[in-house]
Amino acid sequence: MPSPEDPMPFKKMLARLGIGSARVDTRLEHDTVRAGGDLHGLVHVQGGHTPQRIDRIDLHLMAQYLQRDNDRRSALNAVVRTWRISNPFTLQPREEREIPFSLRIPSHTPITERGSPVWIKTALDIDNALNPEDSDRIHVLPHPSLQTVLDAVQQLGFQWKNAYCEAGSPLGRDEPFVQELEFHSGPEWKGPPRTLALLPFPQDDALELILDLDRGPRGLTSLLEGTALDGGRRQRLLLSSRDLSEGTGGVAALLGPHLRGGL
Repeated sequence: MPSPEDPMPFKKMLARLGIGSARVDTRLEHDTVRAGGDLHGLVHVQGGHTPQRIDRIDLHLMAQYLQRDNDRRSALNAVVRTWRISNPFTLQPREEREIPFSLRIPSHTPITERGSPVWIKTALDIDNALNPEDSDRIHVLPHPSLQTVLDAVQQLGFQWKNAYCEAGSPLGRDEPFVQELEFHSGPEWKGPPRTLALLPFPQDDALELILDLDRGPRGLTSLLEGTALDGGRRQRLLLSSRDLSEGTGGVAALLGPHLRGGL
């Protein structure tokens, strides 16, 4: 039995409540990364007042999306990818450790320009204690194949307005959301005013697109299900690696007839 003067049991109790427990701080080399590229950094862990067993350290790639329920919208969080960067170890009081990491960001990670937030959440799993966490926002640039499509659409005279994530069933993936990119025809567009909703679905060596022109207000579910409403015109288009290798001009030549059709 410890003596009444022994503070260790009391410190262990506080640590289980998160008081005087281990702390975690993730430090990124850069907070900007291109989808499909690598994100580098390290996780800095500092021990608390008592030894603690760290069962694992996980990094979660998180994204926020909107869930629509009639006229209400709720912001929800989803895990896009998880990496385990540490095996179990015991962290001694005041001990400091640094665990470097290099993450390959999935090609379908939502882009953050004009869009919803994406971040890295660091989570320590500590035996019999509250688990410390840290969150770091990142700026995600489009995958090179999607960047080519964005440049091509804008070359054809469309202006990029919004990019947002909304609840829906993505093609061949597990996330509960998809990202929609919204464009409006600009002064360089040769034709009557148009709107364009574009849903990108990157593949290993290709890029699948859902294009929806001049649609009226409706939910994203109808777009994914292919329901033609309010005079909209919907198409699915697969751009191969060869198509994408033609660059902005080549992709613009492929997209042009689809965007001008029906005029």
